[in-house]
Amino acid sequence: MNEIPGDGGSGLTVSVGGTTIVSTDVVLVAAEMLRFTAGQAEDFRMRLNNIRELDAPGADWRWTPRDAGLPLLWASAALGRMQQRSGDVSAALVLAAELYGWAESSALRLAVLGSAKVGHDIGTLLRLSFFIWPAPLALGVATALGLFTRAASSGLGKSAAGKGLVVDQRFLTDPRTVMLARLLVSSLDDVALGALGMPLGLDLLLGDTGLGVTGVSSTALLVLASARAQGLFREGPVTVKPVSLVPSVVPPTGVADLAKRIPKAVPGQPQVRIEKYVDGGQASWAVYVGGTVDWEAVATTEPWDLTANVAAMAQENAGSFDAVMEAMQAAGIQTDDPVVVVGHSQGGLVATQVAATGAYDVQAVATFGAPETAVPVPSGVATLTVEHKDDIITAAGGASMVYSDDRVTVRREVFATTDPPADTALPAHHLDTYRETALLIDASPEANLQGFRDTVTGLLGSAPGEAVLWRGVRLPGGPAQE
Repeated sequence: MNEIPGDGGSGLTVSVGGTTIVSTDVVLVAAEMLRFTAGQAEDFRMRLNNIRELDAPGADWRWTPRDAGLPLLWASAALGRMQQRSGDVSAALVLAAELYGWAESSALRLAVLGSAKVGHDIGTLLRLSFFIWPAPLALGVATALGLFTRAASSGLGKSAAGKGLVVDQRFLTDPRTVMLARLLVSSLDDVALGALGMPLGLDLLLGDTGLGVTGVSSTALLVLASARAQGLFREGPVTVKPVSLVPSVVPPTGVADLAKRIPKAVPGQPQVRIEKYVDGGQASWAVYVGGTVDWEAVATTEPWDLTANVAAMAQENAGSFDAVMEAMQAAGIQTDDPVVVVGHSQGGLVATQVAATGAYDVQAVATFGAPETAVPVPSGVATLTVEHKDDIITAAGGASMVYSDDRVTVRREVFATTDPPADTALPAHHLDTYRETALLIDASPEANLQGFRDTVTGLLGSAPGEAVLWRGVRLPGGPAQE
């Protein structure tokens, strides 16, 4: 039996700008059906009125049971009432969804504000009572991050007889756990600022609820500065090379096609796929970036590792970012060629950073399960962010309310009505799971989602192209970043 995509999961929730929920997918479908009903009612009413007008002007109305004029008049009035009521209910559904979004975003803002206050108080207490300063605190955060991610990659959720750490996947995939992790990550900079003695008001002004000067990126920078002194998270130079060619590919027709072409995170395999399409002499490109392969805190030859994750969140040039930029240059992408960049997990974070550099004419970005910070995507770039509410990896980006763009964010709970598989580590983060959500996105009537799909298909056209798979390697013995 074929598995139904999205079976056991919730519907889609769509927001714009990262703050206000526009509507849920279920509400959109109902509102769209009511709008269609109103349109059909108006169409039939106009037809009835045209039939009534066929009678000669000034004709004698007898209003007898055999006369068609009276039933036509009644039917026209009933259709008018149907049109009005359907339109009113449709508008009310959309308004209710927007009010729901306002309430949800307000609650999130209050939660971020509260976590910042608690974090600042903890930092102040540590400074006054134990004289613990931000650098050792950051090293502790780095160590905890390394232990958690290593456990995640080596067998979270396996049975006691198996190899690895036994953790209940229902806890890790609980949306409440994910939200708590988001708030914890967001408050780490507040702990550091409290330990430095910064006043709470200035902390709130500079942090996630204010200007966004401090936040996840500043915390990651502090983690790097402390951890690299201990030999962790040290970056180095990378090199890339093409490993295979697909001579004929058709352009993607939707979000599902974009997700399907992202390389899976497999050791020793390509991490980047670059497609080229030519229409009328103008080349356009699609770049797909895979997720984290190696979760060790000590950098190896694999650029898609935990070191690159932390460096990317610190908005430094991570090994994976450098490899993607080098592959794009080697592929022959010109600075004025339109480009679509797509990524999963770490690849999604890299995709937004490629767009943010302005080095290429990136016109659309799609990310799946990325631990994104508030990377400012240039104005005019169509951006789609897909997150699962039960994917704890996305929590590494914090719960920032600071967005400088109008990215469209789609959220969905994968295991809303079913238990996650106990033998799979972080199942809500898997690329296959995001591919299922991408199918639901393509089926959605939401205008912003349809607009993103139209942007991608308009950029890449319909003529066949070619694809090259690239593999990046971090060079051993290179000059490490201290």
